[in-house]
Amino acid sequence: MTRQLPAKDRPGKDAWLGPIALCLGLLSWPTPAGGAVLAAGAVVCGVRSMTTKTEYRLDWTAVTGTGIGALQLLLSLMLLVMEARGH
Repeated sequence: MTRQLPAKDRPGKDAWLGPIALCLGLLSWPTPAGGAVLAAGAVVCGVRSMTTKTEYRLDWTAVTGTGIGALQLLLSLMLLVMEARGH
């Protein structure tokens, strides 16, 4: 099934998942405490936005927010591993 309908036409609360993912992803970077939690929230909201109501096209805010959040989680994981190894 191809995604025919524009993402901006999503009805109800599902329309806000993409922008919420983007906001959480962006807020995760300057927030030292809890950045990984915000990033995880961005990934969850973004993935949910991209996988529900598949008749709508992908929302660029969901894709961007998911990517930014995933990069923050990757950085947090790398820093955790480096700290555990004593670097």
